[in-house]
Amino acid sequence: MDPSSSRARGQYMGLDADDVRARPQSDGFRDTDSLGEQSLGEIVSEFLEQGRHLLRAEFTLARTEMRSEAKKAAAGGGMLAAGGVVLFLGAMALVAFLVIALAQVMPLWASALLVTVLLIAAGAGIAAVAAKRLKAVHAPRKTIQTLKEDSQWASTTMRSAKSQMHGHA
Repeated sequence: MDPSSSRARGQYMGLDADDVRARPQSDGFRDTDSLGEQSLGEIVSEFLEQGRHLLRAEFTLARTEMRSEAKKAAAGGGMLAAGGVVLFLGAMALVAFLVIALAQVMPLWASALLVTVLLIAAGAGIAAVAAKRLKAVHAPRKTIQTLKEDSQWASTTMRSAKSQMHGHA
């Protein structure tokens, strides 16, 4: 089942699949085939009510998706911060130790340069992993898809209402 389908949205909103398909009148939804039996005012009123229901559902879905993506971003940001802390602590502790230890077998300037290059490589590796995780954060795809579906539904409903209005005029 496609999670962005209207059936999945209905289940998300607390309705089962039969409720979404049937759209009973008690929930404010009517079948668009019965538009000929309604006045234009009733059609527009029902259209607006259904639009409000859809907007509430879309905002709820968007909020849920954004929370999920925010958690991913927070985890990636936390890893980036952890990498920075490790880089800093490593630089403080190892720089002094390694420079002094390597100064026993090579000139002091060469030992300091070698230690610096090693620390930069380790920090760059940690930052690359964190950047890759942050790239996994994306826009709310499900919400965008369902908004497109809702737009198509609204266009179809309004065209049907207009044709009904012109048919009765």
